[in-house]
Amino acid sequence: MLFNTKVITSLGCFSSLASSILAAALQSRSVTARGTPYTTRILDTGTTFSEENNGVWQLIDADGDGLPDLCYIKTSNTGTGTVEVHIASQNSHFQTRIWESGTTFNLETDGTWLLIPAKTGPKPDLAFIKTSNTATGKVEVHIATGASGYKTRTQETGTVFGEENNGIWKLYDYNGDGIPDLVYIKTSNTGTNSVEVHVAAGPNYSQFLLHTGTTFAPETDGFWQLAPYSSLGAEDLVFIKDANTGTKETEVHVASKASGYRTRVFEGGSAFAEEANGVWSLIDFNKDGVLDLTYIKYQNTGTGTVEVHVASGN
Repeated sequence: MLFNTKVITSLGCFSSLASSILAAALQSRSVTARGTPYTTRILDTGTTFSEENNGVWQLIDADGDGLPDLCYIKTSNTGTGTVEVHIASQNSHFQTRIWESGTTFNLETDGTWLLIPAKTGPKPDLAFIKTSNTATGKVEVHIATGASGYKTRTQETGTVFGEENNGIWKLYDYNGDGIPDLVYIKTSNTGTNSVEVHVAAGPNYSQFLLHTGTTFAPETDGFWQLAPYSSLGAEDLVFIKDANTGTKETEVHVASKASGYRTRVFEGGSAFAEEANGVWSLIDFNKDGVLDLTYIKYQNTGTGTVEVHVASGN
C-alpha cells in the first residue's frame, strides 16, 4: 500500500494518526521484505584486544558517532584493582583504543555488568545489577557515569526483585519514557514452565510493569535479550541459540511484544555454525534501521585477538 505524505500532512488533526499508520506500514514492509536475514556476513575482523575472558564484552556507541564500538568491562585480574572499562572504536576497525580506565567499583562478580546509553554525553554509563550478597536483600542497581570517567556513582538502589540468578538481567527502556527499566528474563525454575519476562520501572525499580510467560520453553543454550526487531521502539524477545540447534547453525528466534511474547515473528539459521566461544547479540551494527547478528569471539580465534563478526539483518 502506498501513502501520499503530502495528503497525510494536510489532514490537520488526523496527521498524527496517519503518520503513525504510515510508520507502521513502512516498518511492517521492512520486516517482511528482509528475505533471509543473517545469512550474509558483512564483517569478520580481529581487534586491538588479545583473547581474554576476565569480564564482559559489548558493542555500544561510546564516542557519539552512532556506530557501536567494542567495549570490555574487565571485572577480574585488573591492573588498577578496580573494575575497568576499555573501548576500541569502530571507526578504527577496532584497532585503536579510545578509552581505558579504572572505575569507582571494586572487583566484583555477584551480578551483571553492562554499559547503557547516557544522557550526559557520548560515553555510556557503567551499570552493575547486583543479584546476590546485597546489603538490601534485594537485587540492586548501581550506576557510574561515563561523563565522570566512571568515578562518580549517580544511582545505588535496591529494587522490587528479591535476590535471584535464574536468568538474564538487563537495563532497557521498556515503556519508552527514556528511562532504563530493570528487565529480568527468567530462563529456568519458572512458575509458568516457560521463559518469563519481568520488568520493573526505572528509575526506582520499585513497581512492576510486567510479569508474563512466553512461547519459549525454559532454555539456556544461548543468549536472551529484548530488542526492537518487529518495529522501531519495540521490546521483542530475542533468543540467539548457539548450541544444540536443529539447523546446526547459530539460530535467531524472535517473539513479538505485541503478541505478549506468544507469537514468534522470526525463526531461522544464520551464516554462523554453532559456536560458544563468545557473545552473541542483535543490534543495528551498520545503522540501516535493521538489526544485525553480531558475535564477539574472545577465545579460540583465528587471529589470536578478540574478533568481531557480523551477519546482515537484511
